[in-house]
Amino acid sequence: MVQQVSAAIHRLAYRRPFTEDRRVVDRWLNTHFSAAVPTGTPEAGSNRLISSPSNLPVESFCSSLTELRLESGVFLMDRQRKLIAWNQTFEDLFVEVEFIATESLPSGLPKEMVQMLSGGSELIALGALELDYSFQAKDDRGRMCVWDVSSIRREFVSGGSAINATLVRPVAILKADATEDGLSLSESLLVYQQFDSVDRQICEAIAMGDTTGDIATMVGLTRRSVEVRRAKILERLQFTRPVEIVRLLVRLEENGLL
Repeated sequence: MVQQVSAAIHRLAYRRPFTEDRRVVDRWLNTHFSAAVPTGTPEAGSNRLISSPSNLPVESFCSSLTELRLESGVFLMDRQRKLIAWNQTFEDLFVEVEFIATESLPSGLPKEMVQMLSGGSELIALGALELDYSFQAKDDRGRMCVWDVSSIRREFVSGGSAINATLVRPVAILKADATEDGLSLSESLLVYQQFDSVDRQICEAIAMGDTTGDIATMVGLTRRSVEVRRAKILERLQFTRPVEIVRLLVRLEENGLL
């Protein structure tokens, strides 16, 4: 589920990669939810809840999610795709929108945002355990942005219930003039810094002249997975050929940025 992204964009910088926010949320889910003992009450000596999503403490969970200090907005939905909880960052992304528990995504969100997030939530509700995708939609200031999304599903043994945690953040603002030149060196560095460790390994291996098979063996992925990641790397750097990755790494190293 990836929309075509314009070539002329301004990348947004964050202190930590999107994947790190996702790991934090994954750990948070492991702490607060368990499918081991379907009692509907807090597990003895633990702050984990073994309950159906409809009985979860909304205010407490909103506060707990906010305390994670994520740079990504995050919200929880049940199998019926009704809101359970969300963090302050998600509210800050859309300050004019009112979020209400037990209702679906607010209609005040941009139309494209609702369509894409709802589509992802539906796939999770149908059984997908994880989902990662990107799309274009306006932010609350009317700017067209590229958004990254990651969803995680948790099952409950009792009653066949499930909960979906979705992370979302804007990663770039589309420029008005699509004929502008590509990214500057500093913009390319910001993009590179947001890559996870596997993507950086792939970039370094490309710069060393390694084949796709060699890279797949090194990072423990299939050739197809490496090809998909490489294509996404090129897209986010606004490159068309792998050799441009080599040139970028050389420039970054020459300027003492690596």
